[in-house]
Amino acid sequence: MKKILVPTDFSDHASYAFEAAVSIARKSDAELHLYHVIEVPDYPEITDIIAYRALGSTNVLEEIEKKLAQTSECDLCSDIKVTYSVDFDTPYEKISRKALDEQFDLIVIGSHGKQGINRILVGSTTEKVIRHSPCLVLTVKEPVSYFSPSNIVFGSNFYGEIAEGFAALQDIAALYDATLHLLKVNTRSHFETSRYSRQLMERFAEGQQLSNYTINIYNDDSEEEGILHFARDMQADLICVPTHGKTGLSHLIGGSIAESVSEHAYRPVLTYKIKPVKIEYGVIGPFRK
Repeated sequence: MKKILVPTDFSDHASYAFEAAVSIARKSDAELHLYHVIEVPDYPEITDIIAYRALGSTNVLEEIEKKLAQTSECDLCSDIKVTYSVDFDTPYEKISRKALDEQFDLIVIGSHGKQGINRILVGSTTEKVIRHSPCLVLTVKEPVSYFSPSNIVFGSNFYGEIAEGFAALQDIAALYDATLHLLKVNTRSHFETSRYSRQLMERFAEGQQLSNYTINIYNDDSEEEGILHFARDMQADLICVPTHGKTGLSHLIGGSIAESVSEHAYRPVLTYKIKPVKIEYGVIGPFRK
């Protein structure tokens, strides 16, 4: 963990994310970068910050840069390296692109997403970052004065593709010497026998060479509720859920368990993107590749 990106809109939730990011940076000896994106949908002709200043928005930029400078120089982060920058355009696109282009290891972002029909039609910036980010995303909704997870719940179906990106979670667990609680949620519509689920999870743990872990099978009305209820029951410090990063029609129809959990969890949620399994059809039927 060497580079941490912290998007901020200067809200309370953004400050919670910043405090958690500072704690992680201190623990991992990482650099932290504060990032504010100005959304300018009414000015499509803008191509850079200079053009934005030319439109008479100098005072706005100065105020934003002043806030970023004050945050980066606060007593809380006096012992870590903090830089900052300002950009414009659609926030989630800029955040995801910056993480990719500058090879950030982790995005730490606050969550106060939209609700109801507005959330369905528009979605929150945080949800879209989870969907598009090339790296780990830590979502923070509540104050976290000292981020130090000792119990991490990992909710999954434990099929083969889940291993893609799992090493990044292992690095977090190793950093804090945390126990990984592997969780499979059984529902009425997606039921597996306990014996089959346990065998699947044991093979996964063996394949990932896990040592500090538990295996848990939990019954609930939905995967999301099961993950949230189990995490609350055992007082987890952190929840981790992989995501396929669905977009477009497939996202509207199927949604995302990771996004739903990050929206409703009372604890921080860590997500990572996995590659979709490619299905090919031959004479003997479909097989995974």
